[in-house]
Amino acid sequence: MKKYLLITLIALFAFTACKKEKKVTPVSPGLYGTWELRSIIGGWGHTEIIAPGKGEKYQFNMGDTYVKIKDAKIEKQGAFNITYVGEDNGFKYGLITLTNPDYKDAFSIKADTIYIGSTAADGPSYQYIKIK
Repeated sequence: MKKYLLITLIALFAFTACKKEKKVTPVSPGLYGTWELRSIIGGWGHTEIIAPGKGEKYQFNMGDTYVKIKDAKIEKQGAFNITYVGEDNGFKYGLITLTNPDYKDAFSIKADTIYIGSTAADGPSYQYIKIK
Protein backbone atom coordinates (compact mmCIF):
# COMPACT_ATOMS: atom_id res chain seq x y z
CA MET A 1 0.00 0.00 0.00
CA LYS A 2 2.84 2.40 0.87
CA LYS A 3 4.50 1.60 -2.45
CA TYR A 4 1.27 2.40 -4.34
CA LEU A 5 0.87 5.70 -2.45
CA LEU A 6 4.50 6.65 -3.16
CA ILE A 7 4.14 5.92 -6.90
CA THR A 8 0.89 7.92 -7.01
CA LEU A 9 2.53 10.91 -5.30
CA ILE A 10 5.53 10.81 -7.64
CA ALA A 11 3.24 10.64 -10.68
CA LEU A 12 1.14 13.50 -9.33
CA PHE A 13 4.19 15.74 -8.83
CA ALA A 14 5.56 14.81 -12.26
CA PHE A 15 2.34 15.81 -14.03
CA THR A 16 1.81 19.01 -12.06
CA ALA A 17 5.41 20.11 -12.64
CA CYS A 18 4.98 19.98 -16.42
CA LYS A 19 4.13 23.30 -18.04
CA LYS A 20 2.09 23.64 -21.17
CA GLU A 21 3.57 25.95 -23.74
CA LYS A 22 1.55 29.08 -24.11
CA LYS A 23 0.40 29.38 -27.70
CA VAL A 24 0.57 32.98 -28.88
CA THR A 25 -2.34 33.88 -31.12
CA PRO A 26 -1.61 36.95 -33.24
CA VAL A 27 -4.05 39.81 -32.75
CA SER A 28 -4.23 40.33 -36.48
CA PRO A 29 -1.42 39.05 -38.68
CA GLY A 30 -2.23 41.65 -41.36
CA LEU A 31 -1.87 44.45 -38.83
CA TYR A 32 1.83 43.97 -38.14
CA GLY A 33 3.98 46.47 -40.02
CA THR A 34 4.20 50.24 -40.54
CA TRP A 35 1.14 52.35 -41.27
CA GLU A 36 1.13 55.99 -42.39
CA LEU A 37 -1.63 58.54 -41.80
CA ARG A 38 -3.21 59.56 -45.11
CA SER A 39 -6.42 61.32 -44.13
CA ILE A 40 -8.35 62.71 -41.20
CA ILE A 41 -12.08 62.41 -41.69
CA GLY A 42 -13.78 64.91 -39.41
CA GLY A 43 -17.19 64.61 -37.83
CA TRP A 44 -17.72 68.35 -37.59
CA GLY A 45 -14.84 69.38 -39.80
CA HIS A 46 -13.70 68.71 -43.29
CA THR A 47 -11.63 65.77 -44.54
CA GLU A 48 -7.91 66.53 -44.54
CA ILE A 49 -5.80 64.62 -47.08
CA ILE A 50 -2.16 64.05 -46.10
CA ALA A 51 0.47 63.54 -48.78
CA PRO A 52 2.48 60.29 -48.78
CA GLY A 53 5.57 60.65 -46.62
CA LYS A 54 4.09 63.52 -44.56
CA GLY A 55 1.86 61.69 -42.08
CA GLU A 56 2.59 60.28 -38.64
CA LYS A 57 3.24 56.55 -38.55
CA TYR A 58 2.26 53.63 -36.36
CA GLN A 59 4.45 50.56 -36.30
CA PHE A 60 2.60 47.53 -34.93
CA ASN A 61 4.96 44.70 -33.92
CA MET A 62 4.69 41.01 -33.08
CA GLY A 63 4.34 40.72 -29.33
CA ASP A 64 1.55 43.31 -29.50
CA THR A 65 3.73 46.39 -29.08
CA TYR A 66 3.52 49.63 -31.03
CA VAL A 67 5.60 52.71 -31.78
CA LYS A 68 4.08 56.02 -32.91
CA ILE A 69 6.44 58.15 -35.00
CA LYS A 70 5.83 61.82 -35.69
CA ASP A 71 8.27 64.13 -37.47
CA ALA A 72 10.81 61.26 -37.65
CA LYS A 73 10.84 60.93 -33.82
CA ILE A 74 9.29 58.38 -31.51
CA GLU A 75 6.34 60.13 -29.91
CA LYS A 76 4.82 57.17 -28.02
CA GLN A 77 5.35 53.47 -27.57
CA GLY A 78 3.70 50.74 -25.57
CA ALA A 79 1.41 47.76 -25.89
CA PHE A 80 -1.77 47.38 -27.91
CA ASN A 81 -4.74 45.08 -28.03
CA ILE A 82 -7.55 44.65 -30.52
CA THR A 83 -10.95 43.23 -29.69
CA TYR A 84 -12.91 42.36 -32.82
CA VAL A 85 -16.68 42.50 -32.61
CA GLY A 86 -17.74 41.98 -36.21
CA GLU A 87 -17.14 42.11 -39.93
CA ASP A 88 -18.88 44.12 -42.67
CA ASN A 89 -18.01 44.58 -46.36
CA GLY A 90 -14.64 42.91 -45.79
CA PHE A 91 -13.74 45.21 -42.88
CA LYS A 92 -13.09 43.60 -39.50
CA TYR A 93 -14.01 46.09 -36.80
CA GLY A 94 -13.87 46.48 -33.06
CA LEU A 95 -11.90 48.33 -30.40
CA ILE A 96 -8.19 49.15 -30.26
CA THR A 97 -6.53 49.80 -26.91
CA LEU A 98 -3.11 51.46 -26.72
CA THR A 99 -1.02 52.01 -23.60
CA ASN A 100 1.27 54.92 -22.73
CA PRO A 101 -0.97 56.81 -22.40
CA ASP A 102 -4.09 54.64 -22.18
CA TYR A 103 -6.26 55.20 -25.24
CA LYS A 104 -9.27 53.29 -26.60
CA ASP A 105 -11.12 53.93 -29.83
CA ALA A 106 -13.07 52.33 -32.65
CA PHE A 107 -10.94 50.35 -35.10
CA SER A 108 -11.40 48.69 -38.49
CA ILE A 109 -9.05 46.96 -40.92
CA LYS A 110 -9.32 45.77 -44.52
CA ALA A 111 -6.29 44.73 -46.58
CA ASP A 112 -3.86 47.69 -46.50
CA THR A 113 -6.17 50.23 -44.80
CA ILE A 114 -7.00 50.79 -41.14
CA TYR A 115 -9.25 53.37 -39.54
CA ILE A 116 -8.87 54.49 -35.94
CA GLY A 117 -11.65 56.61 -34.49
CA SER A 118 -15.29 57.10 -35.39
CA THR A 119 -17.21 59.94 -36.98
CA ALA A 120 -20.43 58.48 -35.53
CA ALA A 121 -20.01 60.62 -32.40
CA ASP A 122 -18.82 63.67 -34.38
CA GLY A 123 -15.20 62.81 -33.72
CA PRO A 124 -12.44 62.33 -36.26
CA SER A 125 -11.52 59.08 -37.92
CA TYR A 126 -7.89 58.57 -38.97
CA GLN A 127 -7.13 56.58 -42.12
CA TYR A 128 -3.75 54.80 -42.25
CA ILE A 129 -2.27 52.98 -45.25
CA LYS A 130 0.22 50.14 -44.82
CA ILE A 131 3.62 51.14 -46.20
CA LYS A 132 5.77 48.20 -44.94
